[in-house]
Amino acid sequence: MKVVGGDGTVRDWSPDATPYMTEPLDCMGSRRYDAVIFVGPARTGKTNALVDGYVAYKIECDPGDGLIVQISEDKAREFSKKRIDRMLAYSPKLNARLSPRGHDNNVHDKTFRAGNYLGIKWPSKNVLASSDYQFVLITDYDRIEDDVDGEGSAFLMGSKRTQTFGSTGMTLAESSPGRLITNEDWRQPDGEPHMAPPTSGILDLYNQGDRRRWFWQCPQSSCRRWFMPVLETFNLGSAVAFCPHCSVEIDPREKRALNLNGRWVPEGQSLTVDGELIGTPRKTRIASFWMEGPAAAFQTWRSLADKLARAEETYQLTDSQQSLQTVINTDWGRPYKFRRATTQRSSQRLLDRAEQIEHRTVPAGVRFLTASVDVQGGRIAASSCRFTDGGRIARPGWSTASTSRKTAGRTMIARRVRSARQRSLRIGTC
Repeated sequence: MKVVGGDGTVRDWSPDATPYMTEPLDCMGSRRYDAVIFVGPARTGKTNALVDGYVAYKIECDPGDGLIVQISEDKAREFSKKRIDRMLAYSPKLNARLSPRGHDNNVHDKTFRAGNYLGIKWPSKNVLASSDYQFVLITDYDRIEDDVDGEGSAFLMGSKRTQTFGSTGMTLAESSPGRLITNEDWRQPDGEPHMAPPTSGILDLYNQGDRRRWFWQCPQSSCRRWFMPVLETFNLGSAVAFCPHCSVEIDPREKRALNLNGRWVPEGQSLTVDGELIGTPRKTRIASFWMEGPAAAFQTWRSLADKLARAEETYQLTDSQQSLQTVINTDWGRPYKFRRATTQRSSQRLLDRAEQIEHRTVPAGVRFLTASVDVQGGRIAASSCRFTDGGRIARPGWSTASTSRKTAGRTMIARRVRSARQRSLRIGTC
């Protein structure tokens, strides 16, 4: 396959330029998987390898009907003219496979000598229904609506089209993240370090797969341990990545060598210093991959740091998070967590501030208590508040008990609690 640049330069596609694309491409040609999900920032070469490259492979080595889904009709037309047409025109072996009949090839439809067909379309009910394809390739997945014309997600609709071909069918979804984290209080599970935060779109599909992350091996001879090149292992001040095990910063000139020696590690497995993969991976027929900005072949570390610094400055000056979200999504390849205003409270932060006290004991400093009951159908919910000298209010939360509406409306059992000074305080009816 020939890669044609926007300036007209023509070069051979090489796996050495983006070594992290070799394994996803191998999975796309494997009968062990029904789908491949790839999450990564811009400038990784993911579309060039996974879409252009796979199409070239299917044309030359394993002909079959296929469909490329772009985010809109205009983008599909642009992709066809700037990517597919140029690739076919400048790749002699691929060009020889085109049908010689002029009406067989237009902007959105390509037919080849072997009879196989390639469509370059957009997400719609008509495109993703009533047709069978051996492969469906969906690009920029997070820029497509979750519900296409009321029929469901583009991925589910596309994967239905490949089921006729059994284990030879393949569905690809690739994109940089573009959706907000749905649970802002989410924390990484201890036993699932590769799991993505809860969000819709491409990272939701990634979580359904075997969750492979890209790892580098520390170049220091005294360390040689493996780590993920992510935001947490990147020094924004000096704009360089560092090993979290030995804390040594890495020279940017070593990035290419680190990528050439890098490894994909599924959830449940790890790498030894000698590069041996140990552990048990997740059992699934979806091969899912996620890498972040520091490993992107065509993105410099200085550019990553500068863009994030400018976006942070914009946020501080304008309180707008749009630029910050764009940089985190497209340059760093991470989902964005919306930042609350300082006046807003997080339920998780309130839980973190909770203090453990003895049951039915009033903390020191509390002057009086109030209690309230909310009558619901079939149950009551009770809450108490504690007031201190400084006017602070402490709410231990709601408790519920099942009872009839009639009983709840006229009865409340009085209770006694013990204060920190061993004084007896009574909560009764009002």
